[in-house]
Amino acid sequence: MIYTKYFGLITKEQGQINLPPDQFQRMMNIVHLEGVILGLNKAKETFKDTNLYYKYDIIILNNGTKLSELTGNLFPNLLLKEMMLFSD
Repeated sequence: MIYTKYFGLITKEQGQINLPPDQFQRMMNIVHLEGVILGLNKAKETFKDTNLYYKYDIIILNNGTKLSELTGNLFPNLLLKEMMLFSD
């Protein structure tokens, strides 16, 4: 949840992040996907040492791919700078 933590820290320190609607939606999608992946990984751990341990791997991979598409695998600070550039 590196992006979620970074966005939260910036918001806490500087207040609301001023982004155009499409970039705000992108940020919210990133936060959502990180939460989904975290939840799936927690669910996966409940099946540790069973045949069902790998049950969520494809879903986790698909969500990870979507997250990579949204972030370009940039560091959180560079991603936020990119998103702010789109607001000019």
